[in-house]
Amino acid sequence: MKGVRMWKWLLAAVALILVLAACGGGNSGGSSGSGVDGGSKQSDSGSGSGGGSSSGGDSKPKYRIGAATQGLSHEFIKALVEAMQEKAGELNAELIVMDSQDQIENQLNQVDNLISQKVDAIILNAVDFVGSSPAVERVKAAGIPLVEAITFTQNEDYNVFVGTDPEQSGIMMGELLAKFLDGKGNVALLQGQIGHSAEITRGAGLKKSLFDKYPDVKLITQQTANWNRDEAMRITEDWLQRFPQINAIAAQNDEMAMGALQAVEASGRTDIVIVGIDGIPDALKAVKEGRLAATVLDNVTEEGKRAMEVAVGLIEGKTFTKKELVDYIPITKENVDQYYK
Repeated sequence: MKGVRMWKWLLAAVALILVLAACGGGNSGGSSGSGVDGGSKQSDSGSGSGGGSSSGGDSKPKYRIGAATQGLSHEFIKALVEAMQEKAGELNAELIVMDSQDQIENQLNQVDNLISQKVDAIILNAVDFVGSSPAVERVKAAGIPLVEAITFTQNEDYNVFVGTDPEQSGIMMGELLAKFLDGKGNVALLQGQIGHSAEITRGAGLKKSLFDKYPDVKLITQQTANWNRDEAMRITEDWLQRFPQINAIAAQNDEMAMGALQAVEASGRTDIVIVGIDGIPDALKAVKEGRLAATVLDNVTEEGKRAMEVAVGLIEGKTFTKKELVDYIPITKENVDQYYK
């Protein structure tokens, strides 16, 4: 009996050893799983501190950035959004685009929408210098970083403006027209949307460099075509009947310049100088072909990418100058090949 009991004890001891070994193996597997979790936590921590594995493509945080735009019916604004989207992809950010369709109230409501979505930053491409200003107050009250792009508001409580000095484009346009007209002639002005920051400042620059400087250059008529090609064409058709003495048309953007060009070409007039601003592909092509006298290039691709970089930088606590400006470039037949491929 003692022998039997002894064997039972020995068998129990062996069984206990096997169980312990199995548990040890299970712990080893659990340790391996814990190591994965720990690695994940370490990666998160590294990501938060700017570290992490170089192969961790998803270690960078993803930001949600809202863009309240003036209107996607404009080729120039579409190019702005495309540039922002491209840079957003590079920076692992989601871009939420709102189209105000050139309506102030739409834009204000859309900014409220972005605030309610608790986006990490907002890029505002303002419809109106004064009318879009309340959006600035609302964004700042919500504690959200605000970048103004291309256009700006009367309320300067935004973090950073990314764009150009639009008065400079008006000045360049005036200098080009003065040269083409040899300092004398009759000019008609196609204005952008009245109250828009670019309409105000481009007009001021044109006045300063052309009408104030050359007394023999006369502004014989002006009218808003709201940045729109079709409106500009209809207005120009009317002008050609009412003001046959027109020597030049100054258009505050290229969409309007192209509309004016359509009307002038349809009339058979070849003596009217047309100058636009923005450097959209259609305008550059027309300059290259000798149909449009000139445009002033606004590098919207660079501005859009920079606006996105600044928005992400603000989220991450970086500091920037109040205004990040990109230079305009006057484009004539002499240098258009550098910019139109």
